[in-house]
Amino acid sequence: MEGTQALIREAGDRLAVVVVEPVVVVEPTREWLDVLRQETTRVGAVLVFDEIKTAFRLAIGGAAERYGVRPDLTVLGKAMANGFPLAVVGGRADLMSGVARTWISSTLATESVALAAAQATLETFAHEDVCGHLHRMGTRLLHGLHRLHRKHADAVTGVGGVAEMCFLHFASETVSRNLARACAAQGLLFKRTAYNFVSLAHDEETIDRTLEILEDVLGAIGA
Repeated sequence: MEGTQALIREAGDRLAVVVVEPVVVVEPTREWLDVLRQETTRVGAVLVFDEIKTAFRLAIGGAAERYGVRPDLTVLGKAMANGFPLAVVGGRADLMSGVARTWISSTLATESVALAAAQATLETFAHEDVCGHLHRMGTRLLHGLHRLHRKHADAVTGVGGVAEMCFLHFASETVSRNLARACAAQGLLFKRTAYNFVSLAHDEETIDRTLEILEDVLGAIGA
């Protein structure tokens, strides 16, 4: 936190923008996010949150909503269209007005399928507790991963991420590769690095089956 503050103050009014992913491997502290907000405001820099992974997962409004820290601009991605290719930039009106003075061209500018998917996705978020479900299922998965870490510490060196987006740290590349292959053979595609995302389609049975396969594979690897 002190390092972030020092870097921003050192750059001073020469600093135009600070772009961060609010969650990278570990959950941020509210204090660190507050420092980012305060110090960028102090020097007149634009604070941008890359919420491509965190929006519609940690909350509909992403980390900004969960932690109560408001950036100047936010970048959103395909999660708002349930995987269809879509990107969105939003933020303060005075900054967004610059778009009117900028030429923006896109290969997919007239494509409308992703927009229809986004509308359907947002309607689902409006009527169902999607983020609550993700947190419940993700917490079940995360707790299970911590149990696996404690039981198989020779193969698993730690657990990364937060409930909605988590993964395992492995003792070696060989362990990581062997686990991924063995899990796939049992019908589980478990990502070796950041992140494994829970979804609305996952229920307790799915999470428990995932943990059973991981337990079986880790036991075989350590045998």
